[in-house]
Amino acid sequence: MKRIIAGPNAVEEAIRARVSIHILYVQSGLTQKTAARLFSLASKYSVKTQSASKEHLAHLAGTLNHQGVVAVCGDYQYADLDDLIERLSNTVANPLLLLLDQIQDPGNLGAILRSAHSLGAHGVIITRDRSAQMTPAAVRSSAGASELIPVSRVVNLVATIQKLQQNGFEVFGTAMNAPHSVDTLQWPSKTAIVLGNEGKGIRKLTSENCDVLFHIPMVGDFESLNVSAAAAIVLYEFQRITSGR
Repeated sequence: MKRIIAGPNAVEEAIRARVSIHILYVQSGLTQKTAARLFSLASKYSVKTQSASKEHLAHLAGTLNHQGVVAVCGDYQYADLDDLIERLSNTVANPLLLLLDQIQDPGNLGAILRSAHSLGAHGVIITRDRSAQMTPAAVRSSAGASELIPVSRVVNLVATIQKLQQNGFEVFGTAMNAPHSVDTLQWPSKTAIVLGNEGKGIRKLTSENCDVLFHIPMVGDFESLNVSAAAAIVLYEFQRITSGR
């Protein structure tokens, strides 16, 4: 099954990331500046391009907002978990991973990937079942970040947490009534942060296997934040505390 990446920003990042693109379609009559930039970038990286009608792009993109640009690619390549752990342990001073416990909205997944890449996370781990996958909608929502940060897909999140702990990671989980506040945490040298499902949060067995549970303090009347907003806050706090290391 072919993978569709839609929109100028996402496609540009995919080209720079050396994603395998079968063909890049650019809408006839697209803004000259944008078209020239895309054709130049495609030429630099030897990506085949073709002009296409708005109707053809709409057919390819489906419900995605393509803004006149669609890339047809191969299947999304998930990162192997063991390879990811080994690479981070050997090459990154303070590795940070995000674990998503059954995040189901592709828009949330894409937004989390964007924050993860922008705020210095080194990888994202999702579950195979009852979770949003790396669909065109998630790729589109990530605004190109999906091509820049590795995403690993696992069957059992608890087993993954235990594997990370065996490899020196300390695992922090978000929970509404947790005793620790995010702004008081002392982050270790190897960190994994678990974010929970949009409605239910992290599952009981997942939370029981975390080393530390924490919450984001709230001032208003709402009990919780959208998970992508929570991810951005937690990642910012992590960078704020660890940037002086």
